[in-house]
Order: sequence, then C-alpha cells, then structure tokens
Amino acid sequence: MRRLHWLITRPSGRLVGRYGLRTRIHHRRWDPVPLSPVEAVPRIAPTPLLIVHGDADGYFPLDHPRMLAAAAGEHGELWVEPGMGHAENAAPDALLGRIGDWAAGRAG
Repeated sequence: MRRLHWLITRPSGRLVGRYGLRTRIHHRRWDPVPLSPVEAVPRIAPTPLLIVHGDADGYFPLDHPRMLAAAAGEHGELWVEPGMGHAENAAPDALLGRIGDWAAGRAG
C-alpha cells in the first residue's frame, strides 16, 4: 500500500505509473472523496455480504477483512482461507464452488 500511495500521490510516482506501468493517474484530488470500504459496507445491508480473504495475502493484512466484517454486522460473513494469497487468482476451484453455493443459498 505504501508503494501504491507513492505511485498516486507523488509526481515521480505518477511518471512511473504512466511510462512504466502504462497507467495514467490524474494529479487532482477526488471530488467527492469516495467512502472508505468500512463506511460503505453498512450501506449494503440488508443484502448479505460474504468477505473471503486469504491468510497469505501479501497486500492486505487480516485486520482489513475483519474490520469490514465487523462493519457489516449480522449481514456479513467472513471466511479466512488458510494458505490463500490475494484475490481470485489465488482461489482454488473448491473455494469458488463454496462461494457459488453460498450465493445460491441467498438468492431470492
């Protein structure tokens, strides 16, 4: 996250993003500033929210999904997956099946 912050907030970081990563990042601040995920999660209720997070995620520590689950209250469910890294690229087929089953069980 520190690298991402540098990439976005510094002129030299934006140059690296533009020419090194071929991604242009505008220098102006966001207006309006988006809600943080912890602020946005309670607004999802009463829709159920499943948060799946790997305990081997190199980008976000476990306190992030735990804060989101706490903000979701009774409408949220957190699965911490042993050995899983970051995002769907690390999700095995069995986990994807469990997520599908969870979603199908809540379809209305």
